[in-house]
Amino acid sequence: MASIFDLISFENIEADEIQNDDEMTVIPLVGPKLGDIAKPSSLIFERTTTYGSMQFLNQDKKPAIVPSHFMVRGPSAQDHAMSGSGVVIGKQSRTFNDSCCIEQSQGGYLRSQGNVHDVLPITLRKALLSKALRHEQSYQKLWPSITVWLGGLNLSKSGQAHLNFFYNDKNVKEHLEQFAAAFEPVQNQIGAIIFFGRDPVGFEIMSSHDHWMTYWKYLIRGCYGAELLRLKMLGKIAPTGFLLPELSTRMSEEKMSKTLETFTNKLTKEMVEMVGSVPILKSETVDLNGHVETKLITTDRGGGDVVLQDSKPVYVSLVL
Repeated sequence: MASIFDLISFENIEADEIQNDDEMTVIPLVGPKLGDIAKPSSLIFERTTTYGSMQFLNQDKKPAIVPSHFMVRGPSAQDHAMSGSGVVIGKQSRTFNDSCCIEQSQGGYLRSQGNVHDVLPITLRKALLSKALRHEQSYQKLWPSITVWLGGLNLSKSGQAHLNFFYNDKNVKEHLEQFAAAFEPVQNQIGAIIFFGRDPVGFEIMSSHDHWMTYWKYLIRGCYGAELLRLKMLGKIAPTGFLLPELSTRMSEEKMSKTLETFTNKLTKEMVEMVGSVPILKSETVDLNGHVETKLITTDRGGGDVVLQDSKPVYVSLVL
């Protein structure tokens, strides 16, 4: 059975120094640019034309990638999220009519200005890993999962599938911004492996450092930070701090530094191998645009999108 690294070549991509805050651990992945993809500044969210639609404009000649489960929240309008990732061919607009409404009782169409961008939390992303559900043109298809996701948080008495009940809460907003500040991108970073404690929960790679700088804050805040905070609010995650090696006060500063370096290098290797060994149960094409193909990957505990340009991976977004 194929594993993640059998499908996605890690040539010239290396792990950087481990980052850790609260119960979240991130291993930055650094490397060169992948493929020939439009800059993130070239991709513009234009509007929703109907409930369940999201329209994007690509101003570049190169293809542009809409990140998987990209979420747009705006004032006095129905917030929306993508059902997966999307590719917009150069110098074109594309409307994704299989998108999700994420507020059960809100009317109004989104426009290009005044919005907040994020990425759906892990559990809601996993709810959209069925090819049939992804392509289903039903704007309320995510509402049952949102209702369950909000359950027990005491953010609203209405019981409605209104995701903004979570994101607009004052304490939640403060905590999510703290996550974004704690895990700043490193030089040449194009990806990351994300853990809750030592449990792998996400594997993300983008086509360039520019893309990573643009979209990482949405992932760490709206997706991984939101999921971790929800679990903590529900009392469903226990402290799982790292057990550092024993350091004697008799050690020289140089030996202490070397001991910690050896420990973190070994830990990084073990954690990367843990993710690389995750088996792929299914790989199916969900979108094909010229030389750019999007595959939906299913693993034994999650899955997500791999975008290939000329048969080489240029974007990976998996929740584990």
